[in-house]
Amino acid sequence: MMSDQCSNNQSSHASLAWWQKPLASNGLLRHITIGELLLLCSSLALYLYTRLIDLTAFPIYFFCDEAIHGVLARDLVAQGFRDASGVWFPPYFRNVEKWSLSLSVYLHAFRIILFGFDQSVWTIRATSVIAGLLAPLGIALILRVGYNSQRWWLGILVLCILPAWFIHSRTAFETALMVACYAGFLASYVIYRFHDDRWIVAVILFGAATFYSYANGQGVMLVSGLLLLLSDARYHFSRSAPRLWTAFLMLLLVLVPWLRFRQLHPDATFEHLRSLYSYWILPIPISEKIQRFFSLYLQGLDPRYWFWPNTIDLDRHRFPESGHLPLVLLPFITTGLITCLWHWRNPNYRIPIIALLAAPFSSALVGPAITRMLGMVVPATILTVIGIDVLLDLFNRFWQRLFSIMTGILLAASSLAMTQYAVLGGPLWFRDYGLYGMQYGAQQIFAETIPTLLARDPHIVLRVSPTWANNPNSFVGFFLTPAQQRRVELISIEAYLYTVRDLNRQRDVFIMTDAEYWLAQQSGKFIISPPEQIVPYPDGRPGFYVVRMEYVANIEEKLFDGNPMTLARGFEANPLVIELRLTTPKSLRQVELTLGSMDLDLTVVLTTPDGVANVVRQQYRNLPPDPTVQLDLPAPTTVQQVRLEIFQVGVGEPAHVHVREIVLR
Repeated sequence: MMSDQCSNNQSSHASLAWWQKPLASNGLLRHITIGELLLLCSSLALYLYTRLIDLTAFPIYFFCDEAIHGVLARDLVAQGFRDASGVWFPPYFRNVEKWSLSLSVYLHAFRIILFGFDQSVWTIRATSVIAGLLAPLGIALILRVGYNSQRWWLGILVLCILPAWFIHSRTAFETALMVACYAGFLASYVIYRFHDDRWIVAVILFGAATFYSYANGQGVMLVSGLLLLLSDARYHFSRSAPRLWTAFLMLLLVLVPWLRFRQLHPDATFEHLRSLYSYWILPIPISEKIQRFFSLYLQGLDPRYWFWPNTIDLDRHRFPESGHLPLVLLPFITTGLITCLWHWRNPNYRIPIIALLAAPFSSALVGPAITRMLGMVVPATILTVIGIDVLLDLFNRFWQRLFSIMTGILLAASSLAMTQYAVLGGPLWFRDYGLYGMQYGAQQIFAETIPTLLARDPHIVLRVSPTWANNPNSFVGFFLTPAQQRRVELISIEAYLYTVRDLNRQRDVFIMTDAEYWLAQQSGKFIISPPEQIVPYPDGRPGFYVVRMEYVANIEEKLFDGNPMTLARGFEANPLVIELRLTTPKSLRQVELTLGSMDLDLTVVLTTPDGVANVVRQQYRNLPPDPTVQLDLPAPTTVQQVRLEIFQVGVGEPAHVHVREIVLR
């Protein structure tokens, strides 16, 4: 009987055209034909082309949150998979002030093991793009296997034209990795639920990958996991005992890194929320917190946020004059959503709704942002194709095929046009290239200008402004060799404006922003040489200046000009330390300071000509605005050096300590 069935299948397959033949006679591949495989490959080829072409040119920024993955991965491999604290295979890694990186670091560590320490913008982004292939593959599988859609390949092309996904899938942001893993999770769940329950292992592994790839993935998986567990509970618990035990043990296994992390860093969640200024840590009633949560959650579901231009997100995360999702897709997504709600009792139609509800959950803990809600592109794409299927099914087979082909051609052409528009026009979309805008300059400064300057003159030290980027330290570690790093300091010109520092025209070369260059010129405190180089912004305006400079001859008199209206400000230090070296010894009996409004602790260290140091301290509290304070010495003392330590009470560090006048009597 079995041989007869096999022979019948073989004869039926033989009667089909070659492109209609399935890839296998059994298993999952029996649902996919050779023609569909060719469609899949061609659609993925278009997807990869639109992601990889001119990858370093768009987005025009290279962000610190991209560079940090490469830096941490390189250090992890070099240290035998231990972090800076010596933890072996650390569950999470710190990104400045919060523990938010995990799977992405291991992804790039794997790339380093395979291909070496090639650290470039292209390699770091291309690695993310290749991992991101899970997104179109997962969506295609969901549509083909879960809905038996004959237009499943349109899902890949729809994903290609989503502005939010286009921008972020071309970066190395961990949010893109989370979306890709989430698509893999949903695809695995569809196969597990409707075809082969052995795929429960893949479901849990991809769910864990979503959870560990991005902090907001934890909320996405919490909502998705609970809703899928509850809505399909009868199916889950009807599986065989070995299958249930396998699932349970796998779940425990993937939770081990998170439990280990909680043990290592029990305050990490609070620190993370504090760094994001979340309302959940504010001393307000729990009822108000819940109200805010639901208000922000509903904002994440608001079509106005997704389909129309908004100013909620920063310029670098959006297309100009466009929503995060194309407005032209709104009728299809609406049709798909209505269809899923109408058939909500059908488990496969519940999946897009669950994904839709999960996407804004984590963002509601802080506030709406596309990076936190990027997972919305997965249900949006699925709903679009479901909507297209519903509308095309109103026509006969001929028109269905014609409209399907026309839709595919239109989507492919739109994807290519979007790519050209972004690569060629992206540099001029938004003209704020600074900290709160595009943060343009990482490649231009750290990959091009700095190595050239250091190679040209082996004696210089570069003082590079950090004011235009969130975490420029990551650029130092990413682009520069250890030898180059030793000759580079991140420091603002303000540090030299308000505190007299060692400054040597022959040694010190400054790379500063246009605003800082103007500030240095207007201060009157420096002799500035003509710029050795000007690094322009994409619109041609001066972006960064490469200059040498030195203090004017009377710089020390700025604090001693007898005018309390002139102001010196400490850059970050608290206490502010001022050291005075006298050319000839002086008898001193009192130190008088005129300061900005503050309470302070004052420490004065008096060094005599023979090197004996005497320390005098005094506290000052409840002072009036801009106070003048005196510190009387126990006895007149002949001094060669005077060191003042001015500690502003109650502000911590960093702080700006203001000094208007110093008088030595």
